[in-house]
Amino acid sequence: MKIILCPGSAENQKFKRWPAKKFYILAKLFLNSQYDVSIVLGPEEGYLEKEFGDIKIIKSPSFKDLKILGSLSNLIICNDSFLLHFFSFINANVLALYGPTDSTRTLPLNSEIITSNKSSKTRPCWNSNNYGKCDDGRCSCFDGLEPEDVYKKAIILLNQKHIN
Repeated sequence: MKIILCPGSAENQKFKRWPAKKFYILAKLFLNSQYDVSIVLGPEEGYLEKEFGDIKIIKSPSFKDLKILGSLSNLIICNDSFLLHFFSFINANVLALYGPTDSTRTLPLNSEIITSNKSSKTRPCWNSNNYGKCDDGRCSCFDGLEPEDVYKKAIILLNQKHIN
């Protein structure tokens, strides 16, 4: 089974990113369970490449390549980003990681969601003066969302959808 991980977001919205080190741990969980895992990085995300060691990286794919990736993948796991919306638009199976933004406003209709179960007085901070201004660019909205949580949710989705 093919899993695609998309750890990026727009350059000016890095606060919407679940930490790359957690994406790395998630990738290892899938690899240890014999899944085929690739990381997709956009043109502004090349600096993240070093975070993923020996995991296969697809750099700056074209729209055509993204469409092919989406059609060949069993599950795509993304931050709230362009790729989340793109893959959802082409009806790929997507699990969205939401932190500071309001999923009731921006989650694509055919996507699944996971958020931290840790309560936060400021989440979501969408449309507030605090949007993107927490902890020196590190979004505390993701605190408590661990790779094992995302992995478990992904396995449930793969089993529910009988994605083979």
